[in-house]
Amino acid sequence: MPPVLFDTTILLDIFLQRKSHALASQQAVDLVVKNLIQRYISSHSVTTLSYLLTKHLVAKKSKAILTPLLTRFTVAAITDTAIRRARESPIKDFEDAVAHAAAEESEIAIIVTRNIRDFAKGSIPAILHEMLALRISSEKEYGKRR
Repeated sequence: MPPVLFDTTILLDIFLQRKSHALASQQAVDLVVKNLIQRYISSHSVTTLSYLLTKHLVAKKSKAILTPLLTRFTVAAITDTAIRRARESPIKDFEDAVAHAAAEESEIAIIVTRNIRDFAKGSIPAILHEMLALRISSEKEYGKRR
């Protein structure tokens, strides 16, 4: 399975326990960890998560959440080039364009998100977190046939 980047919303669903999305988001992350798939988050996801978790929880708890997260994920760097490419991207939401540009620079093959429409004009396919299990099982099945 190629490397995947998790959109910030997936992680927020988990950590803020957003009722309608937390379970599917957690299952997607667990599936990638269990299957030893390379997993990434963009560097701006880390700062956004820190800010929002501190705001909704407390700073100490935010740090306690982020530390293990950083052991499970590689951080896709946001470079000067990524920012400039994001500014020129056909992706309208700038935060998503930045995540996409960071994914391109890190040679990530799939973006896992709840909002595939925002990434539709990008060069990296975006899939819904609920579809990740199907993608992994089809990749495994394809690998068996080769």
